[in-house]
Amino acid sequence: MTRYFGGIKLGFGGLSRAYRNTALAAIEEAGIVEVFEQVRLRVRLGYAESQKVRNLIEKYGVIRKEMYTDSVEFIILVNKELEDELVKKLTDETKSKAELERL
Repeated sequence: MTRYFGGIKLGFGGLSRAYRNTALAAIEEAGIVEVFEQVRLRVRLGYAESQKVRNLIEKYGVIRKEMYTDSVEFIILVNKELEDELVKKLTDETKSKAELERL
């Protein structure tokens, strides 16, 4: 068995510096990501209000699933801190016709 070595012998100090510099570069490249606690809601309503409600939901959260049967149903994700505000606006906009359920 033959082994070939094509690198530079770093020694303990050099190896330590190489690992440190690599770790620092990785941390700098990674950046900062904000994480928010989210809640899942089911919104069920009639077709007449669906576009108005869709626009409102998209201002506050993300629609994860849509189902169209005799009514329209959205499964949405919204930041927990915005949940109460969204529920109030949905209730007001649909005059309490939308069924809301936390999943």
